[in-house]
Amino acid sequence: MQAHGTMPVAWIHRPVGRWVAMARYFELVRHDGNRPLFSALEISIISLLAGLPLHVHVEGLRGTGKTTIMRGAKDILPHIERIKGCAYNCDPAAPHCPVHRNMTREEIARTGTEWVKMPFLEISHSAKIGTVVGSIDLGRLVDPSMPEAALLPGILPRANRGIVFVDEINRLADTSPELTDVLLDVMGTKPGRLQVEEVGFAAFEMPITLSVWGASNPDEEPGPLEDVRRQLSDRFDFLVTMGRPGEVDVVREILEIGVPARWGKGMHDGVAVCEGAVGQADPALHYADLLASRSRDLPGVKFPSTLVSLLAQAYVDFGLESLRAIEAMKLGALARATLEGRKEATVEDVKAIASLALRHRVDISTLTNILKFLDEKAANAREERETKVLAGGVAKEPTAPAEHGGSRGEGIERKGGSRSLSEAVGRLVCALRRSLIGKSDTRGAGCPAGPGDYGTAGGWGAPQGDGTLQQRGIRSGPGQGGSR
Repeated sequence: MQAHGTMPVAWIHRPVGRWVAMARYFELVRHDGNRPLFSALEISIISLLAGLPLHVHVEGLRGTGKTTIMRGAKDILPHIERIKGCAYNCDPAAPHCPVHRNMTREEIARTGTEWVKMPFLEISHSAKIGTVVGSIDLGRLVDPSMPEAALLPGILPRANRGIVFVDEINRLADTSPELTDVLLDVMGTKPGRLQVEEVGFAAFEMPITLSVWGASNPDEEPGPLEDVRRQLSDRFDFLVTMGRPGEVDVVREILEIGVPARWGKGMHDGVAVCEGAVGQADPALHYADLLASRSRDLPGVKFPSTLVSLLAQAYVDFGLESLRAIEAMKLGALARATLEGRKEATVEDVKAIASLALRHRVDISTLTNILKFLDEKAANAREERETKVLAGGVAKEPTAPAEHGGSRGEGIERKGGSRSLSEAVGRLVCALRRSLIGKSDTRGAGCPAGPGDYGTAGGWGAPQGDGTLQQRGIRSGPGQGGSR
């Protein structure tokens, strides 16, 4: 049996005797309105492959391509290893289904394993509870006290370790409260919980790990998901607001979609490493391989304690209600760093994820203040680097990814002597004063005011003690915000 978690190279995304007829993902036109959605979906796939699903909800005007992009992402889904023939996609290293959960390793080895495409299934508005959850096959029932052994798995059990997509999820939440309750259980924890109930039999449950993707038009009945079923809205880790294309050239390109659009020039930020796939028969397969490879690095990516403190401070100071908000920010930042091939998350990763994780959980004023708060923390990190440059003479700055004009892995040396002595001393004094007595008391000394004030939303704006000193070690990366 193949070692768990190691995919045979010859099997990766190359089914024998078959050809993928439509690899549309990289033919879809990227623009400022939809680029955050591409980013969120790729981060969700990376995180799911590492065993921690991220749920994504996209809102936007009808006809802007939300569903097309989400369905198109099937092209880049990698393969997963499962016990051979398992309808529940049991991981050979941790079987969970009624058929295989009590098997020994030797029994699993005799059964064998296989590699299958990560599942992508959809729940329609006309679906019944038995279709989604599963039902008992009375013809296979041997022991009434163990009905799970005769379960006919529904959409959710069969989508384990994959994606479930719900189009117009606000309508489903309004018209199908039973299905909504099922989704609440599945999305409530990581892994989720699936409970199966059949009249005349004892209810039973099983763990389930999947990412739920949803799309909706908030301007149509019954309204935004947040208003229809707030609990379900909060279960989504990310909310992406889909925008319409605003440039004539972009619209022209969409109309000419018959020609492969932007592979290699307009892709998701941070995946310039994929440019070598240009000219290959199917770039989507190459990118699926990349996602699978990067996902194995995610458990080893570091989230510094300074960032943990940063999220905790944001949660308390801005009065966030749901702990899921900061959990989503942490996991999203880690996945973003992984996607870009880095070994440590930065405050820039947190900034890029913040809007996705908070837009559906706080009002716009609070969101704006949180983003300004993160901007200041990034500025503090840069300032500390500059202080170290002055103290140490030479230091290396983080480099911009290739798409921003830099090259990965190469530092830029800066010498303290390159600035005038008076400017250097002045900046050092301001940095020390700001660290010790706060930003507001340094303005009279000719120091810059910083990125801006926040007011007092959620308590922020009050003196934070040695909060600036606690930010030592935060290294802001070269990435930009999630709205790119």
